[in-house]
Amino acid sequence: MAGSGAVGRLAQKLWRFGRVVAGQPIPETHPHLLLEGQLWPGVSAAEFATRRRRLADAMPPGGIAVVPAASPVFMTGAIPYQYRQDADFLYLTGINQQAVAVIEASSPMRDGNFTLFIQDSNPQAEAWNGTPMNADAAAEVFGADEVYPMSELEQQLEAMVAVSGAVFYDRGEERTTAPCEHGRLHQAMLIALQQRRVHPLKPTLHPMRRGPEWQKSAAELDLMRQSASLAAKSLTRCMQLTRPGVDEHFLGATFEYECKARGAQRLAYPVVVAGGVDSCIIHYLQNNKRVHEGELLLMDAGCELHGYSSDVTRTWPVSGTFTRHQREVYEIVLDTHRQCLDICRAGRTLRDVHHMSVQLLSEGVASLGLFPGLDAGAIAHNAYRTVYPHSVGHWLGMDTHDTRCIGHDAPMRAGVVLTIEPGLYIPNDPQLYGPYAGIGVRIEDDVAVTGLTDPEVLSAGVPVDAREIELLVQGK
Repeated sequence: MAGSGAVGRLAQKLWRFGRVVAGQPIPETHPHLLLEGQLWPGVSAAEFATRRRRLADAMPPGGIAVVPAASPVFMTGAIPYQYRQDADFLYLTGINQQAVAVIEASSPMRDGNFTLFIQDSNPQAEAWNGTPMNADAAAEVFGADEVYPMSELEQQLEAMVAVSGAVFYDRGEERTTAPCEHGRLHQAMLIALQQRRVHPLKPTLHPMRRGPEWQKSAAELDLMRQSASLAAKSLTRCMQLTRPGVDEHFLGATFEYECKARGAQRLAYPVVVAGGVDSCIIHYLQNNKRVHEGELLLMDAGCELHGYSSDVTRTWPVSGTFTRHQREVYEIVLDTHRQCLDICRAGRTLRDVHHMSVQLLSEGVASLGLFPGLDAGAIAHNAYRTVYPHSVGHWLGMDTHDTRCIGHDAPMRAGVVLTIEPGLYIPNDPQLYGPYAGIGVRIEDDVAVTGLTDPEVLSAGVPVDAREIELLVQGK
């Protein structure tokens, strides 16, 4: 394939003569979003081609990967939700519209054929929704070697499958294609299914989505820094606006507005704005109360910027001052958080970090006397689950819970990005937990492993020190 600069110049020439219809921003139409040679903000055409080539090299001879785009999802009738592309499809193609990609395994003769099935021309639909990419754009802008209309999907894909070896296609619950689209693909691959030649794609592709040697590329890391920075600034603004009597919904709406006003396309997930005892509910989503003097507020929020997610949590006092018991719990979580951040280095595993968090939090709750008769070791054995029921973190990237098939025992490398989010959630039972009952604290940051040196905290722009938080909420 031609280099990224050549692709950009050719697309520009074709655009002037009216042949190319990309159906999404390209440098020639949106120079404020993309530089020459880029298919996606911050990511070049050459990088997408490299990703496809690496997948082609990873498949056995004769293998093919079938990767469909996400299907639209509708609120009701013909009213759609905002379109969100399937992360695997976007990672391989840079295309933010409906299509199906087929990538063939490399052979001695070629690096791996890239076929795109694109939407058929439909003037009536285009009058409502705009014009999707045409065949010229599929080939000259997005780099497809062969292009077919979607109306030929079953015929062409069936022929490709008939002469292929292994077929890599995700049929599981996490697929983002609608049942009808999945049915079309299923029918086209029927012979391979009957011969048991169809295998899940994610176990092959997802280690690559962590990059060469399991790491993010420089372009991806830059996008993740930007996404985390937006979330940090927006969360800081929510702290500044917190007062007794404010609605949880108002703070959630403020976060969404601040992120989108700064360029984010959407939230990474529904915002958690949990005041008082609801801070002990891990994924509290109602966000329908007013917060009160003396309560803590836990806010878990992130945004998605050009396909890359952030995920940040802070806990702060509604009145601007922690009570003594709130501060004691907060400092235990903060100390755990800092020590866990420190060991996010090459060679360590997420399981190592989680075990450290369990040990430190167990020592902390033992010092508070929350489990009478149990020392820290006994609490760490099992009892800790009452107040710390989740993992210390997860991989982060194009999805909030990214590349799930990569387990917690995979050694980290420079460029790996994850969340670190220890927490304590003390049940609201004063008879058992006294003045600590109903206190929930979680602190979460987005972290890039740099190697054997200190990790980079991508979300460091939002305060975490208790006194700094108090001053911020107080408006000082």
